[in-house]
Amino acid sequence: MIDFAGRGLRPSLPVACLLAATLCLGLAGCASKPKPQPTDEVEDYTPPKKEWSILDPFAPKEFREVEVALPAPPQEADLIPFEVSPAGNFTFAVDGKSVIVGADGAVRYTVVITGASGMRNVSFEAVRCDTFERKMYATLPRGATEWVRNRSDDRDGWVQLAGIARNNYGAALAKDFLCEGRSAAGTAQEIVKDLRGEAPRKSAITR
Repeated sequence: MIDFAGRGLRPSLPVACLLAATLCLGLAGCASKPKPQPTDEVEDYTPPKKEWSILDPFAPKEFREVEVALPAPPQEADLIPFEVSPAGNFTFAVDGKSVIVGADGAVRYTVVITGASGMRNVSFEAVRCDTFERKMYATLPRGATEWVRNRSDDRDGWVQLAGIARNNYGAALAKDFLCEGRSAAGTAQEIVKDLRGEAPRKSAITR
């Protein structure tokens, strides 16, 4: 055993070893202290999904067709002619009193088609400007005073307007007067005014 070399001087060897061991244990405890673990709330957290506040203007819109009442048969004084094809053998006219823009956006009208022999075809139809389609509701046979509902296979559907067939009056009427882009070209009164007083114009629709 090594005793103190003098009063107030170096401690004995066992005491020094004890102090060194205590210091090492303290350092080891600090080094092995576990890191804080994230709580369950942090691990299970999922950022909320962003919801768009602006609707997509090009998204397809649901079409709900309104109930359609048939108009009165056309009168000669109310017919407004319009041009389809200069080389055609038919003349075309719209009954100004029949034109209506529905709450569903479709434009409805009575059209009168007259052949070179004077034979006439009269029908009550509609055009959807958003899809460029046409639908026939009824026809008026020669000499008849009441409409006959369309009984063909496509009576409940809309037919695409190709715009390339000769005498395609539906496409010409829609592009020149009834539609402005993908919407109706104004109110019924504005459409009739355009038909009566303005030359046919080309709309933004291209097919």
